[in-house]
Amino acid sequence: MSDSSWSAANPKIILRYYFFMTQHADADTRRGQVASALISVVAERGLARTTLADVARTAGVSVGLVQRYFRSKDELLRFGIEYVYRRAEERIAAIPVEPPVREFVVRLMETFLPLTAERRAELRVWLSFVQASLTDADMAATHRDATERLLQGVEEALRGAQRAGELAADVDTEAEAAALVAFVDGLCLHHAATGNRFGASRISAALDAYVDRLFD
Repeated sequence: MSDSSWSAANPKIILRYYFFMTQHADADTRRGQVASALISVVAERGLARTTLADVARTAGVSVGLVQRYFRSKDELLRFGIEYVYRRAEERIAAIPVEPPVREFVVRLMETFLPLTAERRAELRVWLSFVQASLTDADMAATHRDATERLLQGVEEALRGAQRAGELAADVDTEAEAAALVAFVDGLCLHHAATGNRFGASRISAALDAYVDRLFD
């Protein structure tokens, strides 16, 4: 049976399929809209003071619609941190994988630095969620999984630098990956806590200097 005859013979099936796909796309759009609102609210008010009503108002939707996708505040918050991690991974995926590896490593770690207003908001959310993960097992698991993926990615990049002859063969890539991630986390923390002493240009320069020393 040709595609045209199938279409003509099954109009109800096609309509049901179209309706399902439209609903699915709309749900994804709504969840993304709510997640963006959550980031804005948490960045401004902090995690403890964020309510479903605040998020709904910022998203321009009803509380009932938020609750349609997220049954509780905790479920919404867990989705929010997963959304932040997913956005970071999307930025990483957009980085061209090409030599020199040193430049790739810098660009990789720069995706986590609060160099734009969007990433500064994400940083404030991330810091709030890290604090919450100290007492919430589900959030802690999400944080550990995301950190492990990052560590593995950085370590693989450093091993690639060794294969390319850019990094000394005796460098402990596992230890250096952990140290680099911790260093960038520290830059982010001090930027959020102290402002000008760790402004955007300074933390960017500090990352460059750190990677220079590592590759030298």
